[in-house]
Amino acid sequence: MSGDVKEINEQKAMQYFAKLDELVNPGTVLFIIGGSAIALLGAKIRVTADIDVALPYSKIDIAAFIKASIMAGIPVDPGFGYQGAYIEMVRPMMLTLPTPVEGQEIVLFPGKNLTVKTCSAADLAASKLYRFGDQDREDIQFLVQVCGVTFEQVEESVSRLPPRFRDDVLVRDNLENLRMDMAMWREVQQ
Repeated sequence: MSGDVKEINEQKAMQYFAKLDELVNPGTVLFIIGGSAIALLGAKIRVTADIDVALPYSKIDIAAFIKASIMAGIPVDPGFGYQGAYIEMVRPMMLTLPTPVEGQEIVLFPGKNLTVKTCSAADLAASKLYRFGDQDREDIQFLVQVCGVTFEQVEESVSRLPPRFRDDVLVRDNLENLRMDMAMWREVQQ
């Protein structure tokens, strides 16, 4: 099984949100994280297979949203083996995201019925420290170099992660690795 949209970049995400805007209930808010949020912040070459929707910070009628998303061309949480772009509904127990600070959210798409938001760039960087693979490092480097994120901002964001992630030894080690990476990135830029 496969979808028409194979991957998400900034342009495809904006086209999807424009279609979705006409189909969702008024007042729908999608709070997105991950690679699609990075792409919409301006990482022109960033592509991803999914749009991660942080359910605890979104305002949606789930059944109506699933129907609207399918009509807009991208399914929600498709089954194993699906080949194409999709929406992943990130539930609270899997959310490696700091509690967003009111007023620091970034509006990525201000539609008539749909608003798409993400958290601060520092919070996005902190959310990448649990996995911290090559793509996560590239995403954080973009956030540092283009959005001006500092180590201190990421450290503060880590302090607001859910306890199971905030206190995880891997996250703490990766935060220290990030400190060294950021020092190296500064050296290379000079």
